[in-house]
Amino acid sequence: MRSVFYPSLINGPFGDPALYVRVAHLGEALLFDCGDLQRLTTREMLKIRGVFVSHAHIDHLIGFDQLLRAFLYQDTQLLLCGPPGIAEQIAGRLSGYTWNLVEGYPFSLRVREWGEKLGRQVVFRAGNAFRPEEQEPWAFPQGQLLEHSAYGVRGVALDHGGIISLGFALEEPLHVAIHKDALECRGYLQGPWLTRFKDLVRSGASAETPTRVPLAAGGEISRPLGELVDEVAHTERGMKICYVTDAAPVSENFLKITRLADQSHLLVIEAPFSHEEIDRARQRNHLTARLAGELARRAAVARLQVFHHSPRYQSTPQLLEEEARQAFAGATVAGPG
Repeated sequence: MRSVFYPSLINGPFGDPALYVRVAHLGEALLFDCGDLQRLTTREMLKIRGVFVSHAHIDHLIGFDQLLRAFLYQDTQLLLCGPPGIAEQIAGRLSGYTWNLVEGYPFSLRVREWGEKLGRQVVFRAGNAFRPEEQEPWAFPQGQLLEHSAYGVRGVALDHGGIISLGFALEEPLHVAIHKDALECRGYLQGPWLTRFKDLVRSGASAETPTRVPLAAGGEISRPLGELVDEVAHTERGMKICYVTDAAPVSENFLKITRLADQSHLLVIEAPFSHEEIDRARQRNHLTARLAGELARRAAVARLQVFHHSPRYQSTPQLLEEEARQAFAGATVAGPG
């Protein structure tokens, strides 16, 4: 499978949590947690269509003002999802500035908050001085926070010392692979029409749906969708990336993480402490590297990436990664506990 999502930890394993995921062919990106964003260019920030914040600890939200400044003059709406209370916290951040010169600015921010019960939506419009505008309640069935023709984002509520920290799964509903040699053989021109073609396939459109195909020699033809799939494409299970951070080492969290991450192509998961410091991990409501590896193994993920390491391990940066890798490979016997 060719990659559809291109993830990058902006600040590495020791810096503020912020996972930037570029979505291939769409010119879009998603951001999971909003720590320090100084390493992103303005161009990279403006590709972001959704921000998914696990919780509002300072290292997970400090980059919000950088993002706001980049988007302030844009004619777009940015989505931000987070746990219960995030709308008030964003309102507080926005109210800390003076907005007397933004009349007519088109930018708006849509905040969705959810935590296993009925969610809510609040819109903040620049042209309205970012005053909160309450929207209709949102049910978020099965924690589905965002649905797009090419991807969806689902959340799960994890316990982090008495507050909710959301874990996220980014999923491609169906992977549609294009055979470029088949396009060339039939004289079909590559281009934007392939995006619409993929959207039709993912949506389950009828095989008889007429689909316009531009020709390399000029002009275009119309082909039934089903025949076109047989000619130039094949489908398979979509790509899945799971992001988990700031979760207490308790059995309920283990079960939720395993279900969320099931069969992921990549699990990006926190590993602040070595398992030798499990008592400290429990006090701080975080996972250990061994627990992260064991959860990845339980979930049968293809790849594991650990991050959010405690500064205590700066002098031994490979220790946590190696502990997680060994647990992922099955070198430890005991399960999470």
